Amino acid sequence: MAAEIQIANLVKAYANGTKALKGVNLEIEKGQCFALLGPNGAGKSTMVGILTTLVETDAGSFSIAGIQPQKDAASLQKVIGVASQENELDPVETAENLLVFQGRLFGMDKALARKRASELIHTFRLSDEREKKAECLSGGNKRRLHCALALMHRPRVLFLDEPTVGMDPHARAKFWEVITQLNREQGVTVFLTTQYLEEAEKHASSMALLINGQIKYAGSISCFKNLVNPAGSLSLDESYLAFADSMKADLSIS
Repeated sequence: MAAEIQIANLVKAYANGTKALKGVNLEIEKGQCFALLGPNGAGKSTMVGILTTLVETDAGSFSIAGIQPQKDAASLQKVIGVASQENELDPVETAENLLVFQGRLFGMDKALARKRASELIHTFRLSDEREKKAECLSGGNKRRLHCALALMHRPRVLFLDEPTVGMDPHARAKFWEVITQLNREQGVTVFLTTQYLEEAEKHASSMALLINGQIKYAGSISCFKNLVNPAGSLSLDESYLAFADSMKADLSIS
């Protein structure tokens, strides 16, 4: 398959000069569910911010679906959907109105936006919340609404930055039913960051391990587990911890 996301020598430094990303190279194939893993402070959210055009890079380049942001940022924004860590919702608007407004921002007429909003309300099981103001929603329902907003314009690449934080186990399971269907049946490429490694192991087909701004592993999850323990008896969680223990110097930021 052709690479849907191509990243070359990506560098990003903090204001104090410390580098958040130190020359990241990565390719993600079309239609994959990809997990970017690493400790807190490793640069995962920074990388998502750059790839979604919310953060400027200091050096390097990337393309998504063959589109380079430097040449056509508007087209790039149309093919990606973003559910970031923060639930950035207008607190006084209802769930339904927020979805309709999002659709209108992407050029839908009002009737089409309402139809699409209703589809997503049903898909994410938000029917009882559709007329509630965002400020009245539970944390888990806010997360589901945020993900629904990211899908209003039917993106071909979906960025999920810690998407299930605040969801109870039942809500997490239902959420992943939706994302798995999008990925497997509709071919949406999913770029996931998560600290729930059991989620990554269950739903992702490939991964990269970002530690201290550098990619330490990129490939399939099964190959990573085999690399850490050729006997093949460890889970991804156990393999990650074993790998981390071997790199304690690099993990001093966590």
